[in-house]
Amino acid sequence: MTFQVELYDSDSDRCINLTEKLYWKDAYAKEFTARVSSKTEQALILDRTAFFPEGGGQAADTGSLNNVRVIDVRRQDEDIVHYVETMSDFNIGDEVVGKIDWDRRYRIMRLHTAAHIGFFCFRASFDNDCTASSGRVDDEKERSDYLFTKEFTPEVLKMVEDHANEIISKSLDVKIWFEDTEARETNPWTGAASSITSGLRRKWKIEGFPEMECGGTHVRNTSEIGKITLKKGKNPGGGTRRVEIRLST
Repeated sequence: MTFQVELYDSDSDRCINLTEKLYWKDAYAKEFTARVSSKTEQALILDRTAFFPEGGGQAADTGSLNNVRVIDVRRQDEDIVHYVETMSDFNIGDEVVGKIDWDRRYRIMRLHTAAHIGFFCFRASFDNDCTASSGRVDDEKERSDYLFTKEFTPEVLKMVEDHANEIISKSLDVKIWFEDTEARETNPWTGAASSITSGLRRKWKIEGFPEMECGGTHVRNTSEIGKITLKKGKNPGGGTRRVEIRLST
């Protein structure tokens, strides 16, 4: 499960990073226009982008800029950097048309939302004191490493899977908003010591579960996820148990 936390400037309606994050304004945007504000030998920095950069456990988007393949997207200081197959067609100031690999992005959105539901179902159905960390979500699966205070069995996994699918089938709206948050020294979801400053945070919530902070992309309604399956992954050690979530379709 991903736990990405970022600051946002509400006065300008832009994130603090110099690149405007269109994927926060509309996660369903498949195409956009932007200008090249800077470039390196291998990558482009745009004034705005719908490409989600690798971070917080969520895989970076792929796609194209002016029909040139975007192979990776990363954060670099206060910018979002787009790595493309060839740089020869781009100059600073150029207008570009960006296209997201939508099928891939949409699967990631479905899995990311499913990951949060799975986490809260583990707490509600099995172990209210469990924590999760080391999350990773791409278009194939989501995996999280759980630390449980109770014995984790195949029966528990099936029970949580059934609960999660029940929640998904209720067609609940997924609410996303920004909210001022106080500083804290511990991440409430992972249980890890983490000094987090106060400021505006991006929040996620569905009916029946607590809110949580997340900077990733999500579906608007749980019905979009479809049925999911949970399985045990290869345990990473240290007493943690890896759980993988996959889409049935």
